[in-house]
Amino acid sequence: MAEQTITKTNVFSVNIVTPDGNVFNNENVLLAVLNTQNGELGIMANRIPVIAALKIDRAKFQIQGQKDYETFAVNGGFAEFSDNILSIVAPSAENSKTIDVHRADVAKSRAEQRVNAAKTADERRRAEVALARAINRINTSKI
Repeated sequence: MAEQTITKTNVFSVNIVTPDGNVFNNENVLLAVLNTQNGELGIMANRIPVIAALKIDRAKFQIQGQKDYETFAVNGGFAEFSDNILSIVAPSAENSKTIDVHRADVAKSRAEQRVNAAKTADERRRAEVALARAINRINTSKI
């Protein structure tokens, strides 16, 4: 009877996809830290499958051989992990290194004005989401 060889790896693949296309692909991730609707979720290789709704917040990835985390401002969406592949589908996501802080500040000011001027609950909620996204981009850019 032939022996089966089971190999376990300590890395997994991550891809972040938005309507604009792929934002991030890496096959050497050691740890992912996501902020979900139910709290912070850490993912390592060989974890049981999971699907989670994401908050408007940052996502961090520790890459094998790199000292610093890759950090992204992720604006909601969901994450699915199975077979050592983490797929994140989000309305938008930006690498912390490429965030235009001035543009984010302008968006924050505009969103604050929209919150104050909102006449309906729906207008207010939309403005609050835009404000949360702008604040997320500003905070993530500082990492």
